[in-house]
Amino acid sequence: MHSVKNRISIGETIAGNPIDIVTYTLSAGAKGKRLHIQSGMHGGEITYWVQHRLYKFLQENLKAGEVVFIPCANPASWDQRSYFYTFGKFDLYDGKDCNSHFPGKAEGTLHQRIAHELFTLAKQCDLGLDLHTARASKPYVIFTKEAYLPLVRDVGFKYNYMDDVVTPETAGSFDYAMDPAGIDNLCIECGSHDEHNAAKIEEVLGGILRLLARLDMIDKNLAPPAPADCYYFRDHKKILTRAAGFVRYDVKMGANFKKGDTLFTLHPSRDLGEEMPEIATEDGVMYKHAPTHIYRLGDETLHYVPKEWLVKL
Repeated sequence: MHSVKNRISIGETIAGNPIDIVTYTLSAGAKGKRLHIQSGMHGGEITYWVQHRLYKFLQENLKAGEVVFIPCANPASWDQRSYFYTFGKFDLYDGKDCNSHFPGKAEGTLHQRIAHELFTLAKQCDLGLDLHTARASKPYVIFTKEAYLPLVRDVGFKYNYMDDVVTPETAGSFDYAMDPAGIDNLCIECGSHDEHNAAKIEEVLGGILRLLARLDMIDKNLAPPAPADCYYFRDHKKILTRAAGFVRYDVKMGANFKKGDTLFTLHPSRDLGEEMPEIATEDGVMYKHAPTHIYRLGDETLHYVPKEWLVKL
């Protein structure tokens, strides 16, 4: 096993300190596929735990090929911090999402340069994985093509999102560069923001190991079997608050609900004695909600998928 740690210089801070992307490459003795796995494009989205577990595992078990680990793909976003909250979701220079600059520019803005260096590495791989977290959620895959369905099934999460329509909001994401380059890629939402959850870490690790087994980079008996239930959806619905106040969620994350169930209860701050239950208008499943109990009028609360929109894999 051969291991290399490398630093890619992106620029420097106003104070003259370097801004580097740190990469780790594990190479097995035998030739094989190449996996690119990046995390931390947005500050506060901790997927470092998954990279750490996978790195330690593959130091002993990678039998063929090469894996490039980038645990903190966007170092600039992790310095956007206030009190205990790391909020690096947007480029403070141009206001754009940090994950909207791919394929990037070698001589562009800071985030364009970051995207360029990441894509320069990623376009040499056979499979690219972009790890994120999503509000308060359980792990799920975001993918862009029906051709990726076998990969999604191998990962094995229960609910997965096929986002195959490019909008101004999604243009410039990692897959926006990888798909035209003809390189298989998945975005894996590993759970909630700023979270350490051992069960979710193991669930994501298991999914990645199944992908590595598929690529014949590890022995197949090292990958846990995929769960039986696996679905995908191509659209979802969101519920906005009808008043400002405080929300208590009554449906658990990832749980199925029935028409007539109380999804959440809003306590409007305008009246200490008032409660506003949000009643489900159809059967469905909640797959994520905003990571707070504090809401203004018109804020997004939960995202759900109507039962009839779920497709079993």
